[in-house]
Parts: sequence; structure tokens; C-alpha cells
Amino acid sequence: MKKNLGRSLLFLLLFFLPLNAMELASYTIAMNKQEAYVKEAVEITFTTKQMDHTTNMFFFLKPKKNSSYKIYLLKKENKELSYHNSTTTFKYILFPLEAKDIVINFDFVIKTASDNAVKQAYVADHDDSIAINMSRQRIETTPLTLHVKKLKKSVDLIGEFTLNSKIDTQTINQYESVNLLYTLQGVGYNEKNITLITHIPNVTQFFENDHDAMKLTKDGFKIKRRFIYSMNAKQDFDIPPVILQAYSPKTDRYYTLSTPRYKITVKKIPTATLLDKEEYPQTKSFIDFTSFKQFFTYCLIFFLGFLTAKITQNHKIKKQKQKRFQDIKESSTPKELIIVLLNKYKEQNIDSLIKRLENLEYKGKGSFKAIKKAILRQIGSK
Repeated sequence: MKKNLGRSLLFLLLFFLPLNAMELASYTIAMNKQEAYVKEAVEITFTTKQMDHTTNMFFFLKPKKNSSYKIYLLKKENKELSYHNSTTTFKYILFPLEAKDIVINFDFVIKTASDNAVKQAYVADHDDSIAINMSRQRIETTPLTLHVKKLKKSVDLIGEFTLNSKIDTQTINQYESVNLLYTLQGVGYNEKNITLITHIPNVTQFFENDHDAMKLTKDGFKIKRRFIYSMNAKQDFDIPPVILQAYSPKTDRYYTLSTPRYKITVKKIPTATLLDKEEYPQTKSFIDFTSFKQFFTYCLIFFLGFLTAKITQNHKIKKQKQKRFQDIKESSTPKELIIVLLNKYKEQNIDSLIKRLENLEYKGKGSFKAIKKAILRQIGSK
């Protein structure tokens, strides 16, 4: 009898947990393809809709870590259809890294707060505000399975790319340098370890890799990269052609990116023009501006490298700063933004802005977009 009772309780527990989850919200999850090649972009769409219309509800989705793939959030869209009736759509771009069947799992969390809990979180004097009392419910999601195929041959790039090259001259003297610019651009997997030119014997090389642009799209990363080379030598040399093998998932074809071979002629400067004919020191009648030009070129290359690194660092800092306020930017209603501010930014002296949000929510006075900009401007300046 006790054994039967225990089984009955276990059955009821397993039955009612999913039911409670479904009473809170429903969700759909899908991929735009069921099979893909290694490093081919796969779009995953997760949409959840509020089912319980008696409470404030917020949705959080995070992919579980897995060495078999890389996954990035493309966008998150919140919509409040009506009072206590919201929907959220998450779009992720996944790049499989291994040829096998891989399983993709997500952590899905729903947070709820009653209207009373929201009201109690802020009072007339916002200095006395407290954190909103929110319930947290973790929801099990259906795992996705992706069949990942191996490419028929080894390639350097996956996606749609082009490669161009420019050279400033093919004739230099012993104290000058030749400058090359390679531009790789397209959409696909961001392959970071790309080498265009290896060591050329008896040639001194200076190299700078510059990222002009990189943006995530549904087809992968939109990339523009510049490879800058400066070379000099004492004798003639060849710059070999650059050859990259690529595969296009869009057209299902293998293709080759290549640049020309450059033959560099190095003119020797006669010794007589470099040495004085007299055996005793005397003031030279001219300055060798060629050496200064060469030195200036080297300095310019290193300065550009330093400047690029500085700009990249500032760009990363700016992106990190912007990411800190992502929750504010993604808030789609005044009430949702009030909850975010009280939970995370109540020390930022934004009482007047919260009051503006209250007037907008309850009296319809003001512009949500303008208030959000004012909040970002004030918090971002601190």
C-alpha cells in the first residue's frame, strides 16, 4: 500500500510540474535547417507567449555551453500585446564545429511579479525603494538536434567571400619598400587564423591586420578585413600569389580566392653615389632623403598599427559599456523599465526619470523613447 502511494505521488508530481510551466507561458523553438556543414550558419528562433494574464512576466533564455558549437544572440524582441499579455522572440546564430549529431540545449527562465509587488518596490521617496519580489520558474525546453556534415575537402573559409589586392609599386631601390593591401570581405564564419603571406627569404616584412567591420547577420558574420604588408630587400624578389580555398553553403559549391604574383625589381644604388671621392671628411652637398623616406614609412606603419589597436580597444570598451545597459534598451513598456531600474539601477539618482515613467504609464503623459534616451544618457555618463 505504501509503495503504491509513493508511486502515485511521484506520478502526480511529474504530471503537474509541466502543467504549471505551460500555465505560465507557451513556447516554440525551431531551426531554419535540420542539417548543416561544419561552420555553416544556422538560425534558431525561440518564441514564448504569456499564458497567465494575472501577473507581470519576463522571459530569459540562455544557450548551454557546448564545445561542439559557437552560438551568438542575433536579436531579442519584446512585445506587450495588451495588459499582462507579452511575447518575446529570441534569435540565435549557431556555427557547428564538429561533424556529428549535436544536441543544443537552452536554459529558459520565467520571472513573475504581481502588481502589488511592483507597487511596493517604489514609494513616494524613491531613496527608500526596495528590490521587486519576483518569483523564478525554470522551464525545461525541448533539445534541438542538428546533423552536421563533414566537408568533402579542407577549406580556409565558409561563406560568400571575395579577396582583392593592391600594390603601390613593383620597382624600388635598396632603401625603399613596397606596400600591399589585401582586402577580404563577405558573409560567413569568422575565421580568425588566416595567414596570407608567410616568410619570404631575404625580405624584411612588416604586417598589420585591420578589422574594418564585423556584424552578425542571419547568414553569419558580415566581415571586412584588411591585411597590410610593407616589404623591402636588397635584391629582386617575388611576392607569391595568395590562394584561399572556400565553400559556399548558399550555392553548395567549392571555389578559390586568389591574387596575382608580384615580381619586385630592386634597383641597386651605385657605390659612387653613396661614397665621397675625397679621403678626408667634408660637408655633403645634399641630404639623402631616401633614407628619411624609408624611416618615415616604417614609423607610419607602426603608428597606424598602434592607432588601430587603440581604436579597437576603445570600440571594445564602448561595446562593453553599451552591453551593460542592454536590459534598459530592451525594455518595451514603461512598467517593465521601472522594474529594471528599481532592481539594478536604483543607486543612480534617477528618481525624476522614474516619476516620468510613472506619469507615462498611468497618465499617458510623455514619450517612452525620449525618457529611455534620457535614462541611458544619465546612467552612461556615470
